[in-house]
Amino acid sequence: MTTEKTQLEQQIEYANDLDAKGLDFGFAVGEAFIQSMRNTHYKHTGTALDELIDNSIEAGATHVSVALGYGGKSNAKPDSLAVIDNGHGMPKNMLRRAAAWGGTHRHGPEARTGLGRFGFGLPSASVNQARSFSIYSRLDDGGWYCVKIDLDNVAQYADETGKISVPEEEAKQPPKWVLEHIKKNMPGGSLEHGTVIVWEKMDRIKLTTTTAMRRNLLPHFGTVFRNYIQQTTIKFDGTTMEALDPLFITPDFRGYDLDEDRAQPMEAATIEIKNSQTGVRAKVKVRYALFPLTFFSVDKTKDAKGANQNERFKVSNDHRGIIICRKGRQIDVVDSTNWKGFEKFSNNDRYWGAEINFPPELDEEFTIANSKQGVVMSENIWDRLKDGGMFAALKNLKQAVGAAQKANRVQADTSEGPRASERSMEESEKYKRKPATANAKQKEEEAKKNFEQFVKSKARNEDRDEDKVREEAQRDAQAHPYKVEFADLPGAPFYRITQRGGMTVLELNRAHSFYAQVYASDSANRFVRGGLEVLLFSIGMAELDAIGNQDKSAFYTVEKQAWSERLEVALRSFSQFGVEIDEEDTAHQEVA
Repeated sequence: MTTEKTQLEQQIEYANDLDAKGLDFGFAVGEAFIQSMRNTHYKHTGTALDELIDNSIEAGATHVSVALGYGGKSNAKPDSLAVIDNGHGMPKNMLRRAAAWGGTHRHGPEARTGLGRFGFGLPSASVNQARSFSIYSRLDDGGWYCVKIDLDNVAQYADETGKISVPEEEAKQPPKWVLEHIKKNMPGGSLEHGTVIVWEKMDRIKLTTTTAMRRNLLPHFGTVFRNYIQQTTIKFDGTTMEALDPLFITPDFRGYDLDEDRAQPMEAATIEIKNSQTGVRAKVKVRYALFPLTFFSVDKTKDAKGANQNERFKVSNDHRGIIICRKGRQIDVVDSTNWKGFEKFSNNDRYWGAEINFPPELDEEFTIANSKQGVVMSENIWDRLKDGGMFAALKNLKQAVGAAQKANRVQADTSEGPRASERSMEESEKYKRKPATANAKQKEEEAKKNFEQFVKSKARNEDRDEDKVREEAQRDAQAHPYKVEFADLPGAPFYRITQRGGMTVLELNRAHSFYAQVYASDSANRFVRGGLEVLLFSIGMAELDAIGNQDKSAFYTVEKQAWSERLEVALRSFSQFGVEIDEEDTAHQEVA
């Protein structure tokens, strides 16, 4: 029986094997290569640091801490930076390899299991941001060893032929300020094993101040490593990072319950895809979310502009498109597709979110840049995603946003007077059958209770006097005996009917697919919406007349939930066929 080797055992075996072969420690070919690698594209300092945190997680670290060092008197601008982890550490004969491009033990099948594959991250990220970097590492019960690279001294690393090699490792502890940070921020105040990467001469750091780094990097790391923070505590400058889901549908993650608004999770999907190069089949997981139009506003009565934008706005704006994750680690946000209507995502597309999470087995289909910041998705992937329903899902999300915006305008029309459906229901009162006396009494009591609950809730939410709210509600009921209202009620029936004092209220559930795909769809004009309102008012009135009759009331309660659930499922299927119908209609129009 064989046991799988640990990452550390694989690393030791790899380094010892290279020693036995007498392999040298060359960087590559000359100083020009090193200087060219400084130009590896990183969007900002955070994306460069992501590479080092990847390594820490792969080394089994339970704690990773990004520390700032200050050479001067002020702590406003750091002049050095360190990434500290309590992973397994590296053997001393591995340090020189780790400093070189391609110096990784992860080759062949092992390369598929981790966050990185080619061993480019550490040196590329380091020289991109700083002219000097050092690697300190120690194994359990071992001493510290260090390799330092200074680009200003590259000539000293060359032999008589001009060949540049990584300098030899030496026994050396990390700088004093790093040791002090370890004492304050790492478990037990020490580091019995682990690795420290130190950047100095940071000539390409765009976030130059401590304040700017904290403001930008904490949410960045919380987003990129959101699926790893549960197992690995990540700190920046002593502050523990909060996980941030840019779809805002994960409870307890940052931004989820920022205010009363909630993102609506849509049905997730798992799509099996065959790697066209290797033949391996693997599953891609897709998540979707829909945001209320007020989701990004501080004051919900105003648009999300300027000072009225909450912290969700920037996150969603930065993730406008399709989020791509590899093994749960965020890699990129794709801002265009191969699909008609989604050639380029627009500002309105910030009101929904979509995420693809693919496994390493599909790396060839998601070509990832060495810096792990971009992907190029193959035609095979786009085709399989479309077959798996993603195109239809995105179209539904886009339509839902448009429908919500249209509904806002529709709701605003009520200021001009009663809706056509409300007037129609009022007119139909003269033909209404009177309920049984017993039912009428119970119905009246129910109406009074609903009215008082409404008054108390409105007064509490608006911090107003109950008597004034009650007077306004009574006047409103006299002016509008029938009223259409809207609410976001995930999991609830697609409509709700309530007798609130003298007002019959039809509440349409915007969280149900009926609302976006039927009631407020692009094809539904004011006449169609009015007709649907009259239909639901009529069904709802029968439901209200059942009050006092236990069997009938139970029927409506149970059956309405069943109707809604069946309708939700049916509309998901209809959305796919609806897309096909739309495409056929469009094709006929183009031919004509």
